[in-house]
Amino acid sequence: MVQNPRRAFIMLSAVFFYWGVLTAINSATIPFFRQVFSLSWRDSMLVNVAFYLAPFVICLPCSGWMARLGYRSALLLALILAASGSVVIAVSLWLASFAGCLVGIFIVAMGVAAMQVVANPYVNRLGEAQSAAGRLSLASSINSLGAALAPVVLAVVLAGSVISVPGMYLGLMLVGGILLVALYRFSIADFRDAHENIFSAIRALRRYAQFRTGVSGILVYVGVEVSMGTTALSYLHDPSLGGFSLAQATSFIALYWGGALAGRFLYGLLAHCCRPQLLFCLCSSGAVLLTVAAIVFANRFGGYCLLATGLMNSVMYPIIFSRTLSGLDRYAASISACLIMAGIGGGVLPFIQGMVIDAIGLRLSFWVPVIGYLFLLLNGFKLYARTEVFCE
Repeated sequence: MVQNPRRAFIMLSAVFFYWGVLTAINSATIPFFRQVFSLSWRDSMLVNVAFYLAPFVICLPCSGWMARLGYRSALLLALILAASGSVVIAVSLWLASFAGCLVGIFIVAMGVAAMQVVANPYVNRLGEAQSAAGRLSLASSINSLGAALAPVVLAVVLAGSVISVPGMYLGLMLVGGILLVALYRFSIADFRDAHENIFSAIRALRRYAQFRTGVSGILVYVGVEVSMGTTALSYLHDPSLGGFSLAQATSFIALYWGGALAGRFLYGLLAHCCRPQLLFCLCSSGAVLLTVAAIVFANRFGGYCLLATGLMNSVMYPIIFSRTLSGLDRYAASISACLIMAGIGGGVLPFIQGMVIDAIGLRLSFWVPVIGYLFLLLNGFKLYARTEVFCE
């Protein structure tokens, strides 16, 4: 029984906003780390590797924690991790330790992954099933708002002295602490799921084509989204391409995440009259064309094309996620954990692109996300061709 669903939804929406900020800040700070620690492109991409490797460590234990101790306790743990990791990053910056920063990023990322595992089903259960999609859509929009505002905040920080960046991370710790205290002090509904053997569930799920397609789709999607959000900033900052200052380029990345916000909001309004598989194919095709345009033009217009891919990316995640879950409700918790773990693509593809940048340069490295978008286009055709029966 939900005692105060409105209060619970407001608090959970704040959690969605918080992890949106943390995720966007992580990608946007890569050029800063590269500059401060004099890193190669490959080494600077270790920031993404650390961030997107964390779900493999935390997702399955978090699912077990939810089953045994409840959603609220798991969410408290997630906030503790995120706040603690922010402190580690701040201290490591003061000590000029890149290895320490990576440890802090990994801890923050475990908190973010745990928030994702807990908060999505938490919001889903705060009311009638008929309105669950609307609640999740609104919460996701708030998450995208946090992701869009984060680069603006970072740009303001970068426009000042470098020492202010540790202060920004202490501010993120403070926000996490406030959410932690609020969640601990105020009484909101708590839930527990029936404990299931997730490894047995995964063995069963491997028989379903939609599960295999969904996991591979999320892996590549998160990879290209993170890679584009990171390297588009560098494209705009590069003197031979965009030519903007680092602070200006960082602020422009808000348009990339803002495109995702606008696209998700519009899709939430118009989903009832759209064919999702067709829309998926159109968006992935548009992303291919925009990325190729950035390679060809190699100027500020090309940078704007890269920013526009944020709008193309916006509907891919919800379409893949919903199609993967379709008809497999009994495995929902296991599928959710696996799809979030597939987000490791956000560490793999940027790392690959970083190695390509070191080898052949920034502009030509964008063939890596082009290949990723082409894979997603083929994935979309597969979805579109199997609208009636999606399982083997």
